[in-house]
Parts: sequence; structure tokens; C-alpha cells
Amino acid sequence: MIRYTLKRIVLMFVTLFIILTLCYILIQLTTSFEKRVTVYRMSDPKLTQEDAEAYGRAHGWDDPIPVKYFNWLKGIIKGDWGVSVVKEVGQNPWVILTRFIPFTMSINIWSLIISVPLGFLFGIIAALRKNKPLDYLISFFVIIFISVPSFVFVTFLMINATSMGLPIQFRAADQANWKDYVIPIMALSFGPIATLTRYTRAELTEVLTSEYLLLARTKGLNKFQATVRHALRNSMVPLVPLIIGNFISIMFGSLVIERIYGVKGVGGILLEAISETNPDHDLAMAALAFYTIIGLATTLVVDLSYGIVDPRIRMGARK
Repeated sequence: MIRYTLKRIVLMFVTLFIILTLCYILIQLTTSFEKRVTVYRMSDPKLTQEDAEAYGRAHGWDDPIPVKYFNWLKGIIKGDWGVSVVKEVGQNPWVILTRFIPFTMSINIWSLIISVPLGFLFGIIAALRKNKPLDYLISFFVIIFISVPSFVFVTFLMINATSMGLPIQFRAADQANWKDYVIPIMALSFGPIATLTRYTRAELTEVLTSEYLLLARTKGLNKFQATVRHALRNSMVPLVPLIIGNFISIMFGSLVIERIYGVKGVGGILLEAISETNPDHDLAMAALAFYTIIGLATTLVVDLSYGIVDPRIRMGARK
């Protein structure tokens, strides 16, 4: 298990390196020295053309792409991710991101915390009431919440925010309270709740007809007790990776939600950094690295979760 985990961690870092390398090269291919100088001048009206060009040459903006890439790689190894030239001129990109990461993580983690128990609950109810009116009702809403994108839900909630006593837009960091998180968390939770409900119902429906569950019923357990104690536990092998995988979909779904609702998170920073008019390349690379690391780390947790949920599974074991 330890050897397998180490291999997966090494693979994760290799994948991260490849993804960031491709992103860096694509960014460099779509820009030029003159454009970067122009954007840098726009960040400070007092800068002259000569000063902006001197700053760009000092930071290697006019070097060939292979030279820029190896200089960037050496900086990454040393922990130097460059500097922001638009958002906060001269500032370390990760210092900027640390002020926005808490907002992004808050809406994503709370969405996961809310969606997991509700998804299990509705899935259990649908499985126990299979082919009954309540099952049909839950299945109807599941289809809607899976089919409709999260940005449609956030738009609908924003339209009705005033009637619900909630802010229409996410307020400034020093003014925000729990009400500012309600709409983005709700919009991000609907899809995962529906997905987990659907898979929980499917897994439990199959397990509920098994012989060992009938034996549990004959020992005095009612249907709900037998489902929670035995059926749900045996259905967790495919469900737990789904729960963790939902976190990735919530995380990337929040990119659009943050932009629409005005959440001061990493999603908005990334979209600003890759803008065509005012690109901030080093900040964009740091934001892309943040999302890539989260995605790869979650994938690693998914792999390891199989052995935790079912001890009979030994990851990486040889036959």
C-alpha cells in the first residue's frame, strides 16, 4: 500500500509538471513582448515606454520561448513563480492567491458537506420506495438538477435573492457574512445532490434484493435498519470515489459561479488573468497550478479510498 501510494504521488507530480508545461508554452505562444509591455504600462500610467521595455527585458519577456521556459522552470524549483504585472504589480502571485483561496474553498467544501448527506438521504428514500410516487418525484427532480447547469441555478437564485432576504451579489470581503455564501453554495450543491441520489438509488436497489440482506431482515431488523447498516455499507465502494470526485466537479463549476455572483475567489482571478486585454501570465500560471493540484490530489484520494472503504481491496497488489 505504501509503495503504491508513493508511485501515485510521483505520477501526480509528473502529471502536474506536464500540464503546467503545456499551459506555459501555450500562454507564451499567444502573446508577444510588445503586448506584455503594453499591458504592463496600462497597470501604471506613470510608466514610460522605455521603463516598461527595460522592465520586460530584465524579466526575460523578449527571450526565446525555450530560454523563457527553462528560466521559469528554474524559478519554480526555487519557489519563484514570477510577479503580477496587472492585478498587483510586482507582487508574488501566490501571495495574491492566498487572499482569495479561502473564499473558493469555503463555497466548495460547504457544497460538498451539504450535498453528501442529502444525496444519501434522497437515494435511500428512493430505493426504499422504488416505483412508488415518492420515488418518481425524487427521480423527476434528479433529472432536472442533473440536466440544468449550475450557472442557470445561480442566475435564478440571484433574480429571487431580494425576496429571500439574500444579497444579489457577493459583497466585499470585510462586509460579507453567511448570507453571501447561501446562493453560490446552493447553486453548486444541486448537481452533486442529484448525482449522488441517482447512484445511491441504483446501488441500493441492486443490494436490497441480495440474499444476505434478506437474512438480516429475518433477524429482526426493519427495512430501514437493514439498509443503513448493511446495504449502504456494501454500496460504498462505488459511492465514496463518486463523492470525492464530485468535489472536482464542484471546484471547477465554481469558476463560473464565482464570476457570475462576484465571489472574491480564485476563479475570478484566473478569468481576469487570462483575459485577452489585460493578461497576467504569472498569476494565471499560479491559479492554474492551484486548480491542477486540487484535481490531482483529489484523484489520489479517490484511488486510496477503495482500500479504506473495503479492506478486501489491496491497491497495487500483485496476483
